[in-house]
Amino acid sequence: MTQRGFTLLEMLVVILLIGLAAGLLGLGVRQGLQVAKERRAVGQIVDALRTTRAGAVISGAAARTEFDLPGMTFQAPGRTQHRWPSELHVSLHTAERAGSAIEFYPDGSSTGGHLLLANGSRRWRIDVGWLTGSVQSKALP
Repeated sequence: MTQRGFTLLEMLVVILLIGLAAGLLGLGVRQGLQVAKERRAVGQIVDALRTTRAGAVISGAAARTEFDLPGMTFQAPGRTQHRWPSELHVSLHTAERAGSAIEFYPDGSSTGGHLLLANGSRRWRIDVGWLTGSVQSKALP
């Protein structure tokens, strides 16, 4: 009479495969959460810029979205300060006189410029038109 069952070696191989699968799944979930945090930060910056432009047009007075690059924060007038993830490198390119801010004017125009956001191979660009003050974002290849 033969006994049916699994050998200890077969059980260890199955446990090893389950462990590898769980590790890979965890890594994928962690990367997905990081990408989601980065996209949320891009969306918050775009929202802050568009809100500042609308406020300038409605109030008839110039308004600025301020960026603290070393502190990794930004703030639109009258809104709470936001922080972007520390892994996300942000650089701001705008008119020299605007400093670390983008200013919008009552006619809808702005100082213009763009922000580059990057984490490894993931990169985004936020463009602010100087003539129209339009704010556009796009992922870069």
